[in-house]
Amino acid sequence: GKTVMNILFFDIDGTLANGLEVPASAEKAIHQLRESGDNLVFICTGRPLNYVQRYFSAYADGFICFNGRYSYLKGKTIYDMPLSKEEIRDITAIIDHCRGGYVFYNNTSEFKGGYHGTYIPLNLRDEAVYNFNVFFKDKEHFKQIEEALKEQVIFNPHGKMPHADATIAGSDKGVAIMKTMEALQIPFENSYAFGDGSNDVSMFHSVAHSVAMGNALDILKQEAEYITDDIDRDGIKNALLHYGLIKE
Repeated sequence: GKTVMNILFFDIDGTLANGLEVPASAEKAIHQLRESGDNLVFICTGRPLNYVQRYFSAYADGFICFNGRYSYLKGKTIYDMPLSKEEIRDITAIIDHCRGGYVFYNNTSEFKGGYHGTYIPLNLRDEAVYNFNVFFKDKEHFKQIEEALKEQVIFNPHGKMPHADATIAGSDKGVAIMKTMEALQIPFENSYAFGDGSNDVSMFHSVAHSVAMGNALDILKQEAEYITDDIDRDGIKNALLHYGLIKE
């Protein structure tokens, strides 16, 4: 009989790609995965849908975007959870108080507000938005914003850049993964996740097999079933070989 589908979820930044660069070995491995017909590949990221579709649509069948608030497979929306007006109001009030900046995103647009040099009022009108990036002056400033929002937001900093993406309480990568697997009726033991950052912890809690990149944060490595090599040392290829999902 036909083997049951595996489902694999890949974070982008630091896992699948450095910037827009996907290592050749990862590109080849993912192509093998998808060619076999037994595997469904999802990208699972804090990034907006239009960014993922523009740069990474060649690597996946489906996309979970905005750290879990939107899931999309082959032209169909599976899960869709925009932020409530109250959430937006509370979050922006706190960041304004800390004099930080923010950009909110939906599937097509971005909406800037807060302090970016000068204060910019957020103009959302009736737009549904799914997530935001926070902008700060330096590490200290970021710590202050992170502390002020710690009840409702987990931030995933972007390396040396002065901004971070948000996972907002109530929905995260893990929730979206569970909803997606439910909708597609894929058994739990056939699920795999690959990540490197703080926004990937929830993803690891929602799959049977979790893989941390060699370059991952320690907090994520502690949650992983398997720790593979760095992104630029064939980490994805080697992990897929380890699980027997591809052959040399």
